[in-house]
Amino acid sequence: MKNNLKVGVIAWLTASLLITGSALTTAGTVSAAVKPIEIVMNNAFVDTDIAPYITNGTTMVPLQVAQKIPGISVQWNNQSKTVTIIRGSETITLVAGQKTAKVGNKEVKLEAASNLKQGRVMVPLRFIAESTQSYVLWNAKQRIVFVAKASEELKDQFNSTILSEARTAALKYPVVSSLKSFDVVNESQGQMYYFPEGRADQFFLSGGNGISYYEITGDYCLQKWSATFNSVKASSGLFFFPQKITNQDGTIPKLTDRVVFYNFMGPIGAASYGFIETSGEIITLGQKGMKLGEIFEIPEETK
Repeated sequence: MKNNLKVGVIAWLTASLLITGSALTTAGTVSAAVKPIEIVMNNAFVDTDIAPYITNGTTMVPLQVAQKIPGISVQWNNQSKTVTIIRGSETITLVAGQKTAKVGNKEVKLEAASNLKQGRVMVPLRFIAESTQSYVLWNAKQRIVFVAKASEELKDQFNSTILSEARTAALKYPVVSSLKSFDVVNESQGQMYYFPEGRADQFFLSGGNGISYYEITGDYCLQKWSATFNSVKASSGLFFFPQKITNQDGTIPKLTDRVVFYNFMGPIGAASYGFIETSGEIITLGQKGMKLGEIFEIPEETK
């Protein structure tokens, strides 16, 4: 499952991290082992040789994790026990055991001091990530810390006046989520993409028996709703998706305009596409070759 995230395309997230079950309790069990904290940085799990832990509400991680935050360099001076972080012209320093840090010439209070554990330098992840303008979100339901920061190149693509380029960029944005996980099975190698007509900053992904809704916000993509469904026809609250919802978390969005759909079929490398009217009427316009997560232009769409 984790390897899917390293593809860097949000399409695979639907069938892996964000709505894949990872239940830790079973019926009749009073308690279960606490799930280890995991770190997801720009859609990729980060391996750690020392398990992250929480102290004073702050997640502490090995220095090697902080070194993977995009756009910075991190150094450790063993003699002075100092962590130095460089981002552009700005320098941030932390000294092991001290609950203050310096951002340039400004002293900043830390919730938890960096320290040494089992021969590893442990540092406060949120402070370092946010000091370097990354977004951090703690998912208490899955015990995952998300760190996200879209590259300037990706942001430029997302801001393109060509809608297909903007949508393709949106699908590559780093995802954060505070939602639960659900069991999803997708054996078809297919993926449904739904976009409100003329937009790239809002979209749905559906694969197997799972569906999720996402919005681009600043430098990251926020998963706002996820659900599982079955084959029974029923009102889901979405005019384009008449399936019975079996589990859900988050807030289901309210759409007032028709949506564009792409039905990607992995085995043949193509997608059927068209519109779904607010009445539920499906208008299929054709079929075209397509790669996973690479959206093409629909001439009939109102921009």
